[in-house]
Amino acid sequence: MKTRWLMTACATAVFTFTSMAAVAQGQNRGQSQRTENRGQTKKRYRQFNEKQRRYATTYYNQNRNQEIFKPDSRWNNDYENRLQPGYVLDNDMRGMSRPAPIEMTRGFGPAPRGYRYVVIGGHVVLIDDGYRVHDAIRFSINIGL
Repeated sequence: MKTRWLMTACATAVFTFTSMAAVAQGQNRGQSQRTENRGQTKKRYRQFNEKQRRYATTYYNQNRNQEIFKPDSRWNNDYENRLQPGYVLDNDMRGMSRPAPIEMTRGFGPAPRGYRYVVIGGHVVLIDDGYRVHDAIRFSINIGL
């Protein structure tokens, strides 16, 4: 009888500890990760991988005449310089952004939960639900010279 009770108690303890470890690992799922950098906390942003960058460049080269890749007439160097990880798009830039073409996003694969692909000023940008820029793919755009 004592052996059966001891085996049940041990099995319950093992189950409890492994369940707690699994819950602890899953708590950070989908959140931005932070890394230590010389005593400062630095936020890491999601990024396009190399395959997605190559696909975007190929797609752009084949479809560069699409209206969506033509920069808005308001686009300037100031907007260009703001398009960095961590920048939250202001109302003007939100107005200039358009959802990325479906054919392009199929090649990327689905955006992570809470993120989406947009095109702004001829660039493909990964933003989160708060309009925060995480990464951008920049193309060389020639404006009718």
